[in-house]
Amino acid sequence: MGRTGPARAAGQARNNRSVAVKPSSYVILALVRGGVTSGYAIRRFIEEQRMDLFWATTFAQIYPELAELERAGYLVHQDDPQGARQRRAYALTPKGEHALLSWLRRSRVPPRELRDEGLLRLAFADLLRRDDAIKLVRRLRQRSEDTLREFREEVLPRGEALRSVGLRFPVEVCRLGAAYHARVVEHLAELEAELRNDRSSQDGTPRHVRIPGARGGVRLPR
Repeated sequence: MGRTGPARAAGQARNNRSVAVKPSSYVILALVRGGVTSGYAIRRFIEEQRMDLFWATTFAQIYPELAELERAGYLVHQDDPQGARQRRAYALTPKGEHALLSWLRRSRVPPRELRDEGLLRLAFADLLRRDDAIKLVRRLRQRSEDTLREFREEVLPRGEALRSVGLRFPVEVCRLGAAYHARVVEHLAELEAELRNDRSSQDGTPRHVRIPGARGGVRLPR
C-alpha cells in the first residue's frame, strides 16, 4: 500500500534534506553534468585524469556519495544495464544544477591548502649537518622531477585530448601543475648547488642554533 499525506511529505523531506556539499561532491556533480554518469565511469575518469594530483582525496567513497547526493535531491538515477552488470546512470536535478553553478561562480576563492611533509622537513633542515641537508634537498628535487615527468608524459596529453573535444580548461590546470613542479625542480637544484658550495661549516662540526623566542638553543647532532 502506497504512502499518502503526511507520510509521503515526510519521505520527500528526507530525500531533499540539506547536506554539506564537499568539494569532492562538486567534482561528481560536474562530471555527471558533463556526461560521465555512472559511478564506474566517474571513478575511471578521475583515475585516468590523475585528479589526485590537484585534490588530495582518494575518491574511494564515490558510490556512497552518489547515493547521498541523490537522497539530498541533487541527483536522480535510472538503471542502465551494461552487459551482465546492472549500473545506474545519474543526472542532475535543477537543485544539483543550481548548486554546481553557484559553486563555480563563487566570488571567494578559498586559501590554497598545502600539506607537504617534505617541505615541513626542509623548514627545519638547519638542524641537520650540511651533507644531510643536501640529501634532503636532492630527494625533494627528485620527487618533483618524477611528478613533472608524469605531467609531461601522461597528464598533459590527456588534457590535450579533452581539449580536442571542446574542453579547454582541464589542460590549463595541467599546464599550471607542470609549471609549478618545473619551478620547484629549478629552485631546489639551485639550492643544492648553493649548499654544495657553502664551506662556511664542516659537515661533522655541530653548530649551536638559536630559534628566536626560544630559551637556550638547539645542539646539532655530531
